[in-house]
Order: sequence, then C-alpha cells, then structure tokens
Amino acid sequence: MILQALGDSDLAAVLKQIRVLVGASATGSREHYSVDEVLTLLVYVYGLGVATEHESEQQQEESKLIGALALAVTMETELSPLLRTLTGCETPAELTAERAHSAMQRVFDTLRGVASARAHLKQLRSVYHAGDGVHQATYRPFLKQLLEEIYQGERADCPDVEHVSAGITELLKTGFSMFMKVSRPHPSDHALLILFVVGGVTPSELRLIREVVSTLRPGTQVLVLSTRLLKPTDVPELLFSKDSLAPDISI
Repeated sequence: MILQALGDSDLAAVLKQIRVLVGASATGSREHYSVDEVLTLLVYVYGLGVATEHESEQQQEESKLIGALALAVTMETELSPLLRTLTGCETPAELTAERAHSAMQRVFDTLRGVASARAHLKQLRSVYHAGDGVHQATYRPFLKQLLEEIYQGERADCPDVEHVSAGITELLKTGFSMFMKVSRPHPSDHALLILFVVGGVTPSELRLIREVVSTLRPGTQVLVLSTRLLKPTDVPELLFSKDSLAPDISI
C-alpha cells in the first residue's frame, strides 16, 4: 500500500498516513503500532529514496510526525531498548517531552540521510518503480539490480561497479586505456563472486542472491560475507545508534 501511495501521490501524503497510525496507537486504538514498528516502517519508506516535488509540504508533515512520535514516546509505560538508546533514558520517569522531541528530530535527520544515500550513484540510484495505469508500483532490491548488472545480458560496464587498480601492472594498463581500448576485468569473468555487504545482510537477501544467481548464471559460486546477519529490528537499532560510525555489532 505504501508503494502504491508513493506512486499515486508523494512522500508527504505517505507521512500523513503514518501519522494517523501513530495517533491511533496513542489513543489506544485496536490497530496498535509500537513506536519501534513505526520507526522501522519509516526506515523502509525513506530507504526507497523517492524524490518529492513538494519539499515544503514534506517538511511540514515531518514536523507534525516528529511531534506525534514524541508524544507517543512520552506515553510509553516501558521504554524499549531502541527508545532507551534514542532518548538516553532508562525509564519513562526520566523522560521529558523535550528529550523525546529532540530524539525524534535526530531520527529524521538520519532518515533524510538514508533517503539520499544512493544519490551519488549513476545507474543503481533507484529501488522504486512507480508503475503506471497497468502495472503496480514495485520495490526493486538493490542487490538484485547489482547482480543483474553483473550477469544479465551483454558484458557491459556498469558505471556503479568500479574496478580498483592495484600494483604497477594494473596502473600501466589504466594509463594505456586513456589512449587505446583496454578491456577491464569484470566480475562475471570468474566462476566465484565474493560479495561483501557492509552493515549487515538479512536472510531474505541471502535467499534473493541465491535465486538471482541460479537463474542468471547457473553453476556460479557466490560467497556472501557481511559484518552481521540482520533481523528487521536490528536495522533501526544500528541506524539510529549514537555512534553510527562505530556501532555495537556484537563482536
């Protein structure tokens, strides 16, 4: 529903819908969503990186949602580990409205960074397809797009997959490539692909990697390495860590 709503309107409208969910939870509605769940949902929404045409409206909705989330946090009878990390408070008795509001402001500062995380890429920038009158809006996982660029179709260079030269021989080849056509190494040249995912990888992503590679290039071996195996609840915990450059990854 979120994917379709982004296609039909924009991010501001989706944030308004999420604010309604927060308000329903605060009033004790049967459709109760914890603050942790709403924050996880927001990570997904901003992670799509959908550009908005009405920035002022988005900022207004963000301000309203920050206020609604801060109110919901102050009404919690027990703080989750994530909320304790965000607010710096161990118990609801220590929490003030100001601290809750400041914590939610920091959350949205981080979310805006998430939205622009792929802005420097040339081809793999978008993971969202808005669809049209016939096809529904879809989410296109980044890892799937990356593997398709490596193994699907012609052996063309993807501008976002860079070969880093190492050693004097490779540097000479790079220099000669300025004057003549020199073939660069390509990941699909080898029977083994080592894929390292910084920050963590989920079980569903591991399954996706296996399915995509077995479909596009049967017989290819893929070794997936990462800093940790992620659960959905780990994502906001790591993302909103006070020291996001050196989070606790349980090592």
